[in-house]
Amino acid sequence: MTGTSLPPAPDAADFRALAAGSPWRFTTVHLTHRRQGSGGATAEGGPVEAWLDRARHRVVVRTAEGVEVAEGAPYGGAVSGADAGLSRSGAGVVLRPDGLVARRPEDWHLDHGDPMWRDYRWTAMLDPVELCHGVQLSDVTATVLRGRATWAATCRPLVGDGEDWAGGYVPRCGCCPLLDSPAARIYEYGPEDPTLTDSLATVYRVHLDVATGIVVDLTPLDGTEGVSLTNELHDVDDLLVPPQ
Repeated sequence: MTGTSLPPAPDAADFRALAAGSPWRFTTVHLTHRRQGSGGATAEGGPVEAWLDRARHRVVVRTAEGVEVAEGAPYGGAVSGADAGLSRSGAGVVLRPDGLVARRPEDWHLDHGDPMWRDYRWTAMLDPVELCHGVQLSDVTATVLRGRATWAATCRPLVGDGEDWAGGYVPRCGCCPLLDSPAARIYEYGPEDPTLTDSLATVYRVHLDVATGIVVDLTPLDGTEGVSLTNELHDVDDLLVPPQ
């Protein structure tokens, strides 16, 4: 469901539609992941290589310490390939004429995300739907990064209103948000959180891979505390040959 007539000059609505569409844009991917900041899992261990197979609901990750395998929805137990496929079959999803997502269905597997390696930031970068709500977008541009077409946007997570922080940024997991920021920490821990400091990043530049919707570059634009990550995509929807 990649579409054939994507806008050459995307706007904020287009960026959100791409961020919502990852589950229907690819089935397998082989990538190299790098991360720094806010206790990132690869900050000290260097890059990791991963092979994700959504049809099997399985990811294989090779680190400096060895090979790790995760299967099924995070914290949800193992999921069979048939069950995992149901959530990505297209049932209930509403597409725009260009193939991007206008509305996602409510689905338990989609809410929990792809098999998780280390933390939920991993699943959030693969399916960055949390960028669709409570995030102010600006400077949306079509770019090329590491030889692949991307859409980039400046993303400012917003603090919501009321006890439930309505209308604000809601990360997939408040402990490990894609956009680590005051908005994310207030949502998770409240405004009295002692980690709320002026050094936290409040705005990020985010690049989404057009073919897959994966976050391929995340860079904080202010503060001295914030997550930065990159994903170099090697193969998409090709035969996977992960290590044993």
